[in-house]
Amino acid sequence: MKKIMISFIIVGLLSFYLLYIYGCYDFKSYKETPKEYLSNTFINKKKYSLDSANITLQIRGFINGHQDSFYSKEYDESTQIIVDTILYSHDYKKIATFIITKNPTAKQLSPDKNYQWYYDATCYLGMRQDDSFLLSWIGPNYTNFYDMESISKKIRNYYFKQRYSSTNNTDDKYNIDDIRYWNDNKDWEKIEYNRKMQKSFEEEKKNHPENIYEPNNK
Repeated sequence: MKKIMISFIIVGLLSFYLLYIYGCYDFKSYKETPKEYLSNTFINKKKYSLDSANITLQIRGFINGHQDSFYSKEYDESTQIIVDTILYSHDYKKIATFIITKNPTAKQLSPDKNYQWYYDATCYLGMRQDDSFLLSWIGPNYTNFYDMESISKKIRNYYFKQRYSSTNNTDDKYNIDDIRYWNDNKDWEKIEYNRKMQKSFEEEKKNHPENIYEPNNK
């Protein structure tokens, strides 16, 4: 009897530690953006809607071509696209956008029959080019959520709190809602490289189309 009681006490203490002490420590370890560095760049609804529509169109292209984060066959013409959030740099030339996709659970390998839909989420960065954006996937990906609000909170929590706290990537010096992030981060170096490569490709395609091979154009 005493052994059983001791076992219950140990289990209880362990549960308390994991739920409250460790949980509180994990929460406090997040490095939220200092108030003086919080980005507060706003844009009017009309421009936001236009940008959202443009992003959706580009993401649809990625899905159709199974590119970037949408390489899996589960993404197809039936996939619904939700632009959850668009963040802007102070000059509106750069954006970060959280993309959520909605698919029927029938596409899952082991579908939960209690739900009709499941949701995935990821993040893209973009540099403005006239009325469009050069988008670049940076991840991470969150998958197989059955509630859109939950996955929205998950990706926001990562980019607004956990990203700066992560020890996995020393390049992540700032959360994405930090004004310093938009000027000093290797993510933007990657996008700038992609922009130059695309410009070079388009020039080569225009001036020397015989040198360009595009498998979709046979």
